[in-house]
Amino acid sequence: MNIKNENQTPGEYKKQKHTRITIKSLASEMGISHTTISNAWNNPEKLSADLRERIFSYAKSVGFQGPDKLARALRTGKSDAIGVVFNDSMSYVFIDPHDIKLMRGIAIRCEEQNINLVLIPLQKGASCKSPSPTTLVDGYILNATYNNAEVIQQTLARHLPIVTLDFQLPQYSSVSIDNTCAMRDIATYLLQKGHRHFGIIAFSSSPGVRGMRHLEQAIVGDNTLMLTRVNACRDVFHEHGIPLGDSWLYETQHDEQHGELAAETLLTAHPAITALVCLSDRFAVGAVNYCQRNGLPIPQRVAIAGFDNMTPEVNGIGLTTIAQDAERKGEIAVELLLKNGPVTHYALEYQLIVRETA
Repeated sequence: MNIKNENQTPGEYKKQKHTRITIKSLASEMGISHTTISNAWNNPEKLSADLRERIFSYAKSVGFQGPDKLARALRTGKSDAIGVVFNDSMSYVFIDPHDIKLMRGIAIRCEEQNINLVLIPLQKGASCKSPSPTTLVDGYILNATYNNAEVIQQTLARHLPIVTLDFQLPQYSSVSIDNTCAMRDIATYLLQKGHRHFGIIAFSSSPGVRGMRHLEQAIVGDNTLMLTRVNACRDVFHEHGIPLGDSWLYETQHDEQHGELAAETLLTAHPAITALVCLSDRFAVGAVNYCQRNGLPIPQRVAIAGFDNMTPEVNGIGLTTIAQDAERKGEIAVELLLKNGPVTHYALEYQLIVRETA
């Protein structure tokens, strides 16, 4: 305890007051072994309840909150935390319906294992430096990232356990639905309904890529999820003899407002388009909003399909979409990461749900 002695100068008392309390100093003050003090926090089952309470009570009285977790992490190589890396800004995971459910699943499993979470966004403000993966974590969950990003390459170079979501790296476990089959189901269904001119609203194939292009051009980039879904559509159109020059892709920022702007651009520039394939329900909500505001009947004039089943109904009309269990995806990702066993590519189930928009 910091009790001022009459013979101490103010400077000496101030120095004593700010002396850092450690397990070692606490053990010395209490006349108890260093190991016993450590066990109170790290192996409480080894001490009697009375002894633990005496240690905790004294520690509280001198302002000691417990062992230094950073020092423990450096000593043992374990931090009891995992990092979740994702493409967008920090706020994205608290706005996007799919990622909200995904993070809930991750958090549920982390709580059960007393594991902490570190969020690592790939996008930060223009004045901020690039994010760093050097935070003390025991492994990473990569959520549909831009795989050439510097932080991803640094993460892979740390040789820690990794689980990927919605894409695969051969040496790491993954959790995903079969995105190729899911998009083929959507494209095939729309073709069966008689559509021949398509617009695809997508997130960017690479960071910063924006705008419209026809599907004759090869779709390349480092966002594997986007490439998988768009190229699955292209393949189905090609197999059914649909000229790829008659269908168009619009890459944009992932939210409802940009989905609406994309729908406006596609349908204004190419009025022959009768179906919009949206890589998320958020894009689809924007597309529905545009069509309803401009008197374009859905699905008679424009059919719209989303992805994720996060918004079953938009302005009173049911949204055709692909359903997947994002919360379960997060739970399985944590299980695979903590197990750190053989490489496992876990395939989640999905379902094409047909509603009024298509």
